[in-house]
Amino acid sequence: MSLEFSRNVTFGQYIDIRSAVHNLDPRTKMICATVIMVCAFMTRGLISIAPLFALAIIVQLATRIPIGYTLRGYRLLFRTMLFFVPFQILFYQALPGVEMHYYWQWWILSVSYEGILGGIFTLSRVIVLYHSINTLMFTTTMIDLSDGAEIMMDPLKKLKFPVNEFVMTMTIALKFVPLLITELERLMRAQIARGVRFDQGGVIARTRKLVPVLIPLFVNALSRAEILIVAMNARCYRGGEGRTKRRTMHATTRDVIAGVIVLLFGILGAYIGRTMGI
Repeated sequence: MSLEFSRNVTFGQYIDIRSAVHNLDPRTKMICATVIMVCAFMTRGLISIAPLFALAIIVQLATRIPIGYTLRGYRLLFRTMLFFVPFQILFYQALPGVEMHYYWQWWILSVSYEGILGGIFTLSRVIVLYHSINTLMFTTTMIDLSDGAEIMMDPLKKLKFPVNEFVMTMTIALKFVPLLITELERLMRAQIARGVRFDQGGVIARTRKLVPVLIPLFVNALSRAEILIVAMNARCYRGGEGRTKRRTMHATTRDVIAGVIVLLFGILGAYIGRTMGI
């Protein structure tokens, strides 16, 4: 049994290529990712989501990140969606007044032309959402993400919201993802060396085999968190009060151009979805 978690799970990793997308202001990239996600939820079919797919291709080319590396991170996503999409197809219910074209039907289960299109559309929407977040992570360092998020959430400080602590927590959580994946891979390799076969047996048997791995994984995670707390206390961390920034962020013309392009593609997809419903 081969283990390649750290190779296949690329979420949260930064790729230093210094492309046009990398050089954008972090706030611009976060706003653009938010616009894409909101517009993706406003689409109603494959035609309306097509502009967002075209935008994703343009952004992928602009980042200059190898397409093979990007698709590597989709393996876990596709495996998960292969479980949910069939349920979407089997339990699909058309809107009132829409005629269904059934290929097979039994009780509450059915396979229809509209259901298949709905399943493909759901998968397409998830891909757009995942790609927008993944591209943001690929092209922005954690420091830039945290600084940009803190600046954008600065008005919440007037409401006594702990912006710095919230951003710090989110940043640490994202940084823990690759660490936990590496630790999980190490523990599973140790179990395999002892003769454990994670790819054999039924669901219950495989779940039982994971218990000796998950327990030390969470124990190590809590230990790392405790070490981090001690380190932050040793450096006299007291939240964002009185903290200054070494770098300042400035939006440029290319940020405005990038924002306008994303907004146009997003509005086009949302408009088609809202007016035509396709």
